Amino acid sequence: MTIRRTIAAAVTTGVLFTAFLAFSNAQVATPNVKHSDKVLFGRAMTAMQKSEYVAARSLLETLIKSHPDSDYVPRAKLSIADAWYAEGAFKQAEVEYRDFITFFPDRPEVAQAQLKIDSIHKKAKS
Repeated sequence: MTIRRTIAAAVTTGVLFTAFLAFSNAQVATPNVKHSDKVLFGRAMTAMQKSEYVAARSLLETLIKSHPDSDYVPRAKLSIADAWYAEGAFKQAEVEYRDFITFFPDRPEVAQAQLKIDSIHKKAKS
């Protein structure tokens, strides 16, 4: 029971910390200006290449919320998982990979997401 509480507290802390960082990086997207899905995705991928994972996730979440019907949404969801994975936040990455598989089961990237989940489980056993 103590382990569950510790995990729950860690996850909650991580989510709150991420939200705090997202709000503190508000300059990433100009308020009142609606950016295209392509622009948001491009900026997020640039941030990922620079290892700016918090900014990348913020841009990707903005894309998903502001353009829910965009063709970029599946790639954005997978990229959010990849950002968590790159940071070593494997539990959060696994949650996001599982969400991707659930919401986009017919996408070819499902195999990639499952491989990442398998990798996370192997790391946990090590």
